[in-house]
Amino acid sequence: MEAHLKNRKPKTENRKPVLMAVVLAGVAAFLVYEVLTVPGLTPQKLSRGLGLPLLRLLFYMGVGLLIGQVIESLNWSARLGVWAGPVLRWGRLKTECGAAFTAAFFSGILANTMLMTFYQEGKLSRREMTCTYLLNNGLPVYLLHLPTTFFIILPLTRQAGLIYLGLGLAAALLRSAALLVYTHLRFPAAPGRSAAVDPAPAPARKPGGLGELWPRFRTRFSRVVLYTIPIYLLIFLLTEKGLFMWLREAMARWVTWRFLPVEAASVVIFSVAAEFTSGMAAAGALMDAGALTVPQTVVALMLGSMVATPVRALRHQLPSHAGIFSPALGMELLIMSQTLRIASLIAVVIPYWAWGRDWFF
Repeated sequence: MEAHLKNRKPKTENRKPVLMAVVLAGVAAFLVYEVLTVPGLTPQKLSRGLGLPLLRLLFYMGVGLLIGQVIESLNWSARLGVWAGPVLRWGRLKTECGAAFTAAFFSGILANTMLMTFYQEGKLSRREMTCTYLLNNGLPVYLLHLPTTFFIILPLTRQAGLIYLGLGLAAALLRSAALLVYTHLRFPAAPGRSAAVDPAPAPARKPGGLGELWPRFRTRFSRVVLYTIPIYLLIFLLTEKGLFMWLREAMARWVTWRFLPVEAASVVIFSVAAEFTSGMAAAGALMDAGALTVPQTVVALMLGSMVATPVRALRHQLPSHAGIFSPALGMELLIMSQTLRIASLIAVVIPYWAWGRDWFF
């Protein structure tokens, strides 16, 4: 009897998830009402701009969460991290970090889900989770998007596009190396770190691991949905109200006034105020017309990327980050990731402009 009473949670603690669910549902209902009252919002636009993307996002998050929990239940983390073992061993990162790092080459949602699962189960500390998240947003994210961006950039900007991609790769490698140096200096060398380097026999399954999969998935996915839907609705509403367009135009004007000539500034403006392909098309046209040299085009594209990507990250990644992590932690990780990315891009652009622009083409 005493043991039973000892294991029971206080009533206030049991009510917290229910209260949070009610609050989030109320916020979502209010945001739905606000979205429906936006002038000029047709059912077709509502379906294509909100309904289908939100369902797609929830589907991918659900699949990522399910795969992450299967990997954890079957203790496959060591197998996934084997190939990255030597690098992670030097960085004093755990096997779980290697598993998430490997997953990041295929899916950012899957990698983030695995990190949060390991953190909640106490296998990773907050600092280990944060450093691995930042590491995943270096080389893995760059290579994940490279096949798509390469075939857009190369036909439009040719030499400048190749240099732009090379500088992006150098920046990704730089921030990955910096993070590994940091973890090597700050994390202790301890048993269990970088165990992925040893081709050990397959670990035994946890007793009842797969049997508990569905209840744990249902609990986690319910929480993900409760946080993701209000955040996604808020981002959509702010987009329709023009907030992100205002941010883009303001940032483009700031860069134009202080750093660039008019011709190069137009590339930045198209990259920021429109979409990625528009900036590339503008750069190629100006370069073909002789208005911009190759180095000027490269620097303009890099500046456009520095300014535009944080806004796009806030708009497209915040809902999934809020669902997988939490609104506060997801925002913190996004800010840290984008700050580190911009710093690494600046670190490679300045030497290129100062010393290396005459070495290429």
